[in-house]
Amino acid sequence: MSTVYVGNDIVDLDEPRTAGRANDDRFLGRVFDPDEQAAIRAAADSHLELWARWAAKEAGFKVVSKLIGAPPPFVHRAFKVEWNEDVAPPEGFLLREGRVTYAEHEARVSVLRCTGGVHAIGFGARGGVPDDGIELQPRVARLDALDAPWSGPLEELRRRFTERELDAVYSHQSAAVRLGARADLADALGVDEERVEIVCDPGPTSQRPPRVMLDGEPARADVSLSHDGQWIAWVLLMDNGSEER
Repeated sequence: MSTVYVGNDIVDLDEPRTAGRANDDRFLGRVFDPDEQAAIRAAADSHLELWARWAAKEAGFKVVSKLIGAPPPFVHRAFKVEWNEDVAPPEGFLLREGRVTYAEHEARVSVLRCTGGVHAIGFGARGGVPDDGIELQPRVARLDALDAPWSGPLEELRRRFTERELDAVYSHQSAAVRLGARADLADALGVDEERVEIVCDPGPTSQRPPRVMLDGEPARADVSLSHDGQWIAWVLLMDNGSEER
């Protein structure tokens, strides 16, 4: 079985920076190709369509970065979004399904609604996307949730990470999403959380795919992390193939 890689992206639609972008021709031209721009303008809800496509591109970028072994230049227009259907599904959690392509690489994506936001999850594998048997475990949570594992000041949260993990903790959001994902990973692996780490290789912030470690060795699992505004999100994939990672 080929190793499958996951990506995800959350967009907080209550953030002021998201408003009015569907009418910003310069922004649309920078991020979307002509077909995508036309689809956004023609959508019943152009605002929602724009950010669904944005989140899909971001999730696809994270998958492709793992497929090729290093993040490519993130030119949004180079990541093409194609939905399975021309019309969005009825009201519900699922907003869109489709694929993101970059050169010869492909990620399958789903975009889900959450209160005040959209969450894209994607997956891909070298040599092609598997047809079935992929069970992703997505999670979305509020940064300000009461009594959450990530409640408390950043300096307090930082004490709960190993030295290797701390290298990628640069904000309350980045700490929170790692604590949430690490707890879910420990539960899925059936081990104490102290045995699990989420680490990143050296490199620029936001361009270092996270890796799951168990007792200091690579685990048969993949994880993707995202945060925006008051939302944090992650997706897990367990028992992740047999290729060398």
